[in-house]
Amino acid sequence: MNAQSVSPARISRESVRGVESLLWLAAGAAWAVVALRAWKQTRKTEARKRIFNVSDRLLNQVFPNGIRS
Repeated sequence: MNAQSVSPARISRESVRGVESLLWLAAGAAWAVVALRAWKQTRKTEARKRIFNVSDRLLNQVFPNGIRS
C-alpha cells in the first residue's frame, strides 16, 4: 500500500479502533480479575465453614454436654 494514498483520517480512525479494542480488552481483563477474586473469597468462606463444622463435631464427641458444664 502506498503511504501517500492513505488519508490521515483513515489512519486516525484505525488508531482509534485499535485503542478502543485495547480498552475493551483491558476492561475484560479487569472484570476477570474481579470475578476470580470473588470466586477465591467464596471458596475461602466455604472452606472455613467446613472446618468449623468438623471442629464442632469433634468437640461434641469429646465433650458431649459442652465444655462449660
